[in-house]
Amino acid sequence: MDLKVIPVLDIKNGLVGLAKTGLRDAYKPVKSWLCPFSSPVAMVEVLKSLGFKEVYVADLDAITYGTPDLALYRGLASRIRVMVDPGLRSLEDASRILEVGVHKLILATETLSCLTLAEKVLETFGPGRVILSLDLRNRKVLSKMAELRDLDPLTCLRKMVKLGFKEVIAIDLARVGSFAGPDLELVKILKKVPVKLITGGGVRSLKDLKLLEREGVEAVLVASALHRSTLSVDELSRMGFL
Repeated sequence: MDLKVIPVLDIKNGLVGLAKTGLRDAYKPVKSWLCPFSSPVAMVEVLKSLGFKEVYVADLDAITYGTPDLALYRGLASRIRVMVDPGLRSLEDASRILEVGVHKLILATETLSCLTLAEKVLETFGPGRVILSLDLRNRKVLSKMAELRDLDPLTCLRKMVKLGFKEVIAIDLARVGSFAGPDLELVKILKKVPVKLITGGGVRSLKDLKLLEREGVEAVLVASALHRSTLSVDELSRMGFL
């Protein structure tokens, strides 16, 4: 099966934003050749018309303030398959988010308050609807929890897989928007664990995607390279990466 490219929509103040290295205070509405508007719905309409099948949504407003934007998720999910990181705080929010049509719910190590919540969400909705986001900065796990934050990425991933996760997004925020290239060594380390692996951060070109595919990555999250056109949508389509 071919690797798939999944466009990223980081949403702040209701608009699609872009910033380097995951610094949320620095997010500004995106300026992109893809779409003259930074509206999430407008961006999704364009991405769908180009052939993309799925988007990754980080709801930075929900992550910061705690209220998932259910109306937004519903509007996006009616147009394209959506995975959402809402900075999940409760099982009730998980239920509401999935009920509006979100395809997969992301639980991120950076914002997850306790492992019990992860266990409850996995038990209630199953690993097919829930993805772990292994959030890193310079290969260090980002987490509020003492059980996770001092672990290396591989040990952390193994611990979370024991809870029931079967799919993981590995994002090193230090590489996001950096055009520094993906961390192939980290990918090789994480591939020691039998999970579906999605990566994000640093992708510059088709060559980077081919290298990630060779290492067994199943999907790649991309934002800056699409908006700045260092990745050609025509090339992605020709390679079967859409």
